[in-house]
Amino acid sequence: MKKAVRSTYVKLSLVAILCLCNYQQVEACTIFCGKDSNGHVWAGNNEDGTFNFKTYLNVFPKTTETKYGYYTLSYNSPKNGANQNAQGGMNEAGLFFDFNALDASGKQYPIKDLEKKKSFPKGDHKIYEHILGNLERVEEVVAFFEEYWFNIGFNTVQMHLADKYGGFAMIGPSGSRILKNEKYQVSTNFSICANDETYGCWRYPIAVEKLENGPIALETFRDICQSTAQGNHVSTIYSNIQNLNTGELWFYYALDYKNPYHTTLSELLLKGRKSYHIPSLFKNNPLYQVIHKLKESGGGEALSLFENMKLSPKHKEGLLTIMAYSFADVGNNFEAYPFVEAYLKINPEWRSLQTYKATWQYFNGDPLEAIKTLEDYKKLVPDTGLDVARISRRFEGKFDEDWNSEIVLNGHQDAKYVFVKGFDRNTGNFLFKKNGKWVGKFKLPQGIHNYTFSVDGKIVFDSKTPIHHINSIFSQEPFDTHQVFVGMTKDIYRTTIKVSVPNQEDVVQIAGNQKNLTDWNSVLKLKKVSDYEREITLDLHFPAVFKFTRGTWQSEGIVKGNETLIDDEYYKVLQIDLDWDGRTFEIINWRDRL
Repeated sequence: MKKAVRSTYVKLSLVAILCLCNYQQVEACTIFCGKDSNGHVWAGNNEDGTFNFKTYLNVFPKTTETKYGYYTLSYNSPKNGANQNAQGGMNEAGLFFDFNALDASGKQYPIKDLEKKKSFPKGDHKIYEHILGNLERVEEVVAFFEEYWFNIGFNTVQMHLADKYGGFAMIGPSGSRILKNEKYQVSTNFSICANDETYGCWRYPIAVEKLENGPIALETFRDICQSTAQGNHVSTIYSNIQNLNTGELWFYYALDYKNPYHTTLSELLLKGRKSYHIPSLFKNNPLYQVIHKLKESGGGEALSLFENMKLSPKHKEGLLTIMAYSFADVGNNFEAYPFVEAYLKINPEWRSLQTYKATWQYFNGDPLEAIKTLEDYKKLVPDTGLDVARISRRFEGKFDEDWNSEIVLNGHQDAKYVFVKGFDRNTGNFLFKKNGKWVGKFKLPQGIHNYTFSVDGKIVFDSKTPIHHINSIFSQEPFDTHQVFVGMTKDIYRTTIKVSVPNQEDVVQIAGNQKNLTDWNSVLKLKKVSDYEREITLDLHFPAVFKFTRGTWQSEGIVKGNETLIDDEYYKVLQIDLDWDGRTFEIINWRDRL
């Protein structure tokens, strides 16, 4: 090997550098708890994010290793309710927790006293099981996190806690807070423990006012859920309310606060270890009925059913958004096109929906009308980032002139439309039917691009393209995918990265340009091998591009030979290639110590 390291400057976008706790899918949740006049403690939560149709209620009876039974909530798979991707839960001892994301302000939070904390002996994936299975008071949870912390994550979320004894607490990267003898606690998307401002969060004062002036009771909690529910790009997927003393549970789905799923934790535990698909618990829910009608009779009749439903304006607009954006657009489902057209009458400036509309017109045999739709949108939003010219060329049957990646799906000649699932749908991610294949040629940036195919709205794989099984610590669950490599090796190399530090207590985290380097989320901690040495061993594609931090981009490691700031904002990234000689990097200082 000849060269030790290459330094390259990459302007990291805000999207790339926002750290996500435990790679969880928490977004703009509203969480609140309070103590009623009878001494009972209530807790409520709005689970907010891009609408996800795969959400689960997971029930765990006590075992020989746990003292209490409990439930958790998860996205995408029941498996995520049994590991570090659980979204929240409650146990039969009356302990509750849920999470808020903290990145609404674009701010990052260094983990307080991380150098003093230990890794949990059973691993990150057993932490929530330990808490719900064995603890009953918020003080116990706070004490646990004063001793232990995650090896990966927990940089930009906070944990909202309550117990049946009236204890409330918050735990975040900036520290913890315990409240006693208080009537209520509210959290949204700003750091309680860092004493941050609300960043203009409209939901927080609504919840506070209702808890301050109304009785702590089911009706008030349902009112808060409904009043703070969201129905745009970020939607309230479900709401959950629980009485921590009686174990009663109420779930509400897709903005419907009239038809709850009501049960108790004890009833669920009697049925044994089970996971429930949350949408299936709400057969009378308007969204459930609309989707069922769409699958049974098509988009036109589904829209007619929807328009005749007697719903509040907020509820109706929220469901229309879910159908147009999450079901039709994100889901690449052209059967739901009538909902997109209906929504664009309300908000014609929604870029991805206009792209969806134009693509629908193209696949329905009217490329000229598709191009006109994009041109009209460009007149409506002149400063749009949508590459109208590029997509219009694709509507004319032309590939990107400077393409570097050919994507092919063999067969499926009877399909109506095919998309590359995983590519940006705002750049014309559809394929053309040519000579018994579906073909697309794309200009893709350097990196590893995971993709599958969406054929008439259903995910499929190509029979002649290698399928890669991804089982990364940064994936919520293992998954299969096709991959295209642009400027990266297809082969994987086991690589040990070593670094020396200026202070014995320094904790070093790494973030970089691929899944095993966290995809630029600064949440992966290096192992301490001596007072001044840290290292990590990873399976990497080359070139591997990365930085060292102490958990935020405001605490970058200043590496010897790479001391010059670019635009007073970032240092150069580090890059190792196949010719790397394995030398130890030397951090000479930290940016926040200057």
